[in-house]
Amino acid sequence: MAFLLNTAKLNANAKNVKQYLKDIFKNENLHSIILSEETLVQHFSKRPEVTANDYYFVLKSLDKKPLANFESGKNNQLFYYDNSEKIYYRIAIKVTKNDEIFVKSVVKGDEKLYKEIKNRK
Repeated sequence: MAFLLNTAKLNANAKNVKQYLKDIFKNENLHSIILSEETLVQHFSKRPEVTANDYYFVLKSLDKKPLANFESGKNNQLFYYDNSEKIYYRIAIKVTKNDEIFVKSVVKGDEKLYKEIKNRK
């Protein structure tokens, strides 16, 4: 498990935050996307179905515009779809005081998660 955590941590920092994320948060100063090892440990214990491969997909996905985006309190929820695996993802992210985007949680699902997206639109 330590290898998986270290691998996910190494892939967590994005060189440039995409413009659509800057637009979502109305913040042109955003400079990185963070997924900490501590967060991964907590997530793996709460959601064992979400694997290091899922987090890798999520971090790559943040480079692309999501299927949908919803504000939820201090967080934003982004929805993505992995076509090769037929899996939907809901990613909760927030902005830190240091102008970093912090990945708070990841949920993966099937058609039920897709229905959640459709119901919110």
